[in-house]
Amino acid sequence: MKKKLFLLLLFLLTVYSVTATEKINAIENEIKIVLNQVSPSLVKVVSENAKRYVATGIALEDELIITTALITSRPYEKLYVEDIHGVKMTAVMVGQDNRSGLALLRLNQKGPRQLLQSRQAAVGDWVALIGLFYNRFPAISQGIVSSRSEAELIVNAPVAPGSAGGAVVNKKGELLGVIRGSVGFSYAPEYTFKDHSTMIVVSGSKNESGSLCYALPIEKVSRIAQILKTTGKIAYGWLGVSFSGDSNYIQAVEKNSPAQKAGIAKGDRIEKISGKPIARFRDITAALQFAMAGDKVRITVTRAGKPLRLEAVLTERPTPAPPLARELFPETPDMPPVPLTQWAERLSEIPELSGMEMNLPMVKNYVIEFSGARQLGIDIMEMTDALSQKFLVKEGYGLLVSRVNESSAAQKAGLHAGDILVRANGHECRTAFDLRNVIKVLRDKEALQLELYRDGQLRKFSIIPDKKESFNWDMKKFSEKMQTLQKNIRSEAKIVNDDQLNQLRQARSKAENEYQRQKEQALLQLQLQSKKMAEALRRLEAKKNKLSSELKAKYSEPLRRLQDEIKKIEENIHAELEAGHGANKRDASSQQ
Repeated sequence: MKKKLFLLLLFLLTVYSVTATEKINAIENEIKIVLNQVSPSLVKVVSENAKRYVATGIALEDELIITTALITSRPYEKLYVEDIHGVKMTAVMVGQDNRSGLALLRLNQKGPRQLLQSRQAAVGDWVALIGLFYNRFPAISQGIVSSRSEAELIVNAPVAPGSAGGAVVNKKGELLGVIRGSVGFSYAPEYTFKDHSTMIVVSGSKNESGSLCYALPIEKVSRIAQILKTTGKIAYGWLGVSFSGDSNYIQAVEKNSPAQKAGIAKGDRIEKISGKPIARFRDITAALQFAMAGDKVRITVTRAGKPLRLEAVLTERPTPAPPLARELFPETPDMPPVPLTQWAERLSEIPELSGMEMNLPMVKNYVIEFSGARQLGIDIMEMTDALSQKFLVKEGYGLLVSRVNESSAAQKAGLHAGDILVRANGHECRTAFDLRNVIKVLRDKEALQLELYRDGQLRKFSIIPDKKESFNWDMKKFSEKMQTLQKNIRSEAKIVNDDQLNQLRQARSKAENEYQRQKEQALLQLQLQSKKMAEALRRLEAKKNKLSSELKAKYSEPLRRLQDEIKKIEENIHAELEAGHGANKRDASSQQ
């Protein structure tokens, strides 16, 4: 009996093993079919400029390849693609969009066949990620769709290095999305300051989760690709509003913005955008993240407790940016100062931020690294012709040592303030960069040979620069120190402003007193001149009256006699006329 049971169990195990093997083989075959179907439509994208960068690209149309903008974000001398068979094809960039992280390339010949597309991805669907693994092509991983929205596709599958720009496909080999990177990846900005002895690097540390893939849905990719194909750039939509903290409360509305034209006003609360519920600032940025200029957006707001349904036509942000977008750390009664660590995250989500075209998802932990690059421990300034003549430097150039730090390599070697460096390891030192370039190629403990002038005499010194040191500065502590510094600066600024205001008030009071004094003096002078003029007029009037009286007395009698003579003449003329008239009458009568 036991032997029969054992044989039965052995038989069942054998059948189960065969069945499991067949299932595994079937799964493997399905995966290989998908890989073989998709791979011919993918390419390896290569950009070269001293270094070689590789990524994955997807054939969208004849001669058009969509890939990651990372591959074209750096200057390059060569840009080309390789298909699955190793055939190289030269490519040129049609356009790129840093917000979506996509770039569109055009090949100089007919490229791989177009990959079929599907928009039917749902949470829980099986998917495969196909692209590069470093320089090896192709590579595949699998998972399921963990999360999906109009703007993103999250897959619980690891993202291999080099697979950015690769394909997310379903079990039919249809394209569902384009790989952008791991969830939490960042385009970490890096800023570097260098002088002759110090290098300061400010960079954003990446916060990655290697087990989750962040991809862009194919519908978004297709729209962006068509716009890049036509115009070469993407004009994202601008609404023209600012918000209070992480809320949906509208703090301000830009003048002549799409929001103002749509009837949105300060104090409104946005409840829905294109039918999507809005509860906080992040919901707004997510809803408008890939909205384009010209898009019509349905917006529901509440005003005084009543809902209003409005429609805004988005436009491209005007240039230069309106004043509301110019301040990185705005402070109003409704928006208290935000810690820098929160602002790093906030920056990644504001699609309307002036000058910030590149989206920075999940950049939180900024690190400031200070690293000395084999420091000498001196401060220098570049020589002018006049200084060269004064210090008897026949070369006519050099670097004047203005200070030597205590316990530094320069002090130990005997350098003094006032020394003039003209050569380092045989290279001319005309600028700080010249000295920097010589120092940075030194090996550890390698001596630097300096030629310098002291008291008009050329001397030589051998210096072993201080050992390179570096340390990281925690951003949280830095943020706290910055806030403290900000408060101190405000206090000092208030004192300075109060002092300046007092000086302005005193100057204004002095100016007003001086003006009043000058005004009174001018009035007094006018009064004196008025009195003088009145006195002169009175004298003229008296002279006029006196002259009139004298003339009247002098000429009144001759005038009377003249008038009498004229009267007598008139009477004689009248009498003669009467006599002549009578004689004429008598002559007429005698003739009759």
